[in-house]
Amino acid sequence: MLDNLTLYEHLPEKQFQHLSAQFAREPAYRYIGLKLRDLRRGFCATVTTVSNDLHHHRGAVQGGIIAMIADATAGYTALASLDVEAMYDDMATIEFKTSFFRPGAAKELICVSNLVHGGNRTLFCAAKIYLDEIGDNQLCADATLTFSRLRSRA
Repeated sequence: MLDNLTLYEHLPEKQFQHLSAQFAREPAYRYIGLKLRDLRRGFCATVTTVSNDLHHHRGAVQGGIIAMIADATAGYTALASLDVEAMYDDMATIEFKTSFFRPGAAKELICVSNLVHGGNRTLFCAAKIYLDEIGDNQLCADATLTFSRLRSRA
């Protein structure tokens, strides 16, 4: 999916800086080591270096952490889909479904997300979580997420 980045336009610098800084301040993201890898209009990629703190008793990343990564990445996909004039708006997850295909046993989890449909009030995104590298044989989970736009009062 990172091969097709030319499909996604770069964000205006002010919007990119705002969203990148906001992402970096998220305490839960810092706790699990989630880092922003790329952010463009309608697209986001993140990476997490897996630590033992994220494992369940069988030695793989707990499914709730994987779902959180999908939610965070798709949430920033939705935010990056808004026009620069709306860059202070926010998103609330109103629905998501995650399908798991293999255990999260990896050194890194890479998540890529894209906007499927964007409306004025709701946005629908897809996310894929890969083990160590992007490829069909490395797909760990697939998620679809719906977000409600929360308009800024500023």
